[in-house]
Amino acid sequence: MKNLFASSIIQNKEEKEKYRWQVAITVLVLFIFGSLINIPFSREVKRLNIEAGQTDINLSASIFDDLTTIAISSLILGIILVFIGLWVSSRANLGAPLLARFFSKKLTNKLISWKAILSSILLATIVALFLLGLFELQKEFYPVLNKLSRPSKSFYALVSFSAGISEEIMFRLGLMSLIITIIQLLKKMENPSNKIVWTGILISALFFGLIHLPLSKNFVELTPFTIGVTMIGNLITGATFGWIFWKRGLLVAIIAHTTFDLVFHVIGTPYT
Repeated sequence: MKNLFASSIIQNKEEKEKYRWQVAITVLVLFIFGSLINIPFSREVKRLNIEAGQTDINLSASIFDDLTTIAISSLILGIILVFIGLWVSSRANLGAPLLARFFSKKLTNKLISWKAILSSILLATIVALFLLGLFELQKEFYPVLNKLSRPSKSFYALVSFSAGISEEIMFRLGLMSLIITIIQLLKKMENPSNKIVWTGILISALFFGLIHLPLSKNFVELTPFTIGVTMIGNLITGATFGWIFWKRGLLVAIIAHTTFDLVFHVIGTPYT
């Protein structure tokens, strides 16, 4: 078991530089796709808010209006994130090594083993089950009143893939890599130490928690307790995905994040 979680991807800097443009275009397409498949969930949350009596919510009449707006905004943001993650932060030597290996047409098992990928999925599942257990304890000792009915499981199944893709590109490839690179430059280090990487993991995980507060606000009142629960839960998950991104690369982090969300939100029922 220890060997499963200890194994890391073999970072090939030259290979990543050689196929950087192919990887960049692939990641950009993934980011746009991830943003677009979030539209049904976003529209459902807005619809539920309107049903609950909120008058300041704007729900466009056609989903095609949202498609155009989100496609353009995600294209612009995606270009920025890809540039930061693959060019500006290349010094950190993170990124998407598995995608680069695909384009090199070399055997991927020389870069990372299936056991490492499966152990990442297992780790995400364990964390999801652990947090679901904590939510069950919370319901017993400190029940939180829901503000709004939550979207059905089908919407959460879709958003699991959306979040897995877009949030990993945003917070791990973009923000985490940038933080590590900045610290490297300040310390004038060629390669990041474990301490620097963990600093990047934890800071990006904090921002990961902060960005989930507006979504939580749709379903529960934001009190010191609910804010604390949201921040701590996302700090745990953000640190987990950050570690996987560091050790196994972007693609495996996306797979692990998607697995977590499917277990936590679709199989589990944390907020009911």
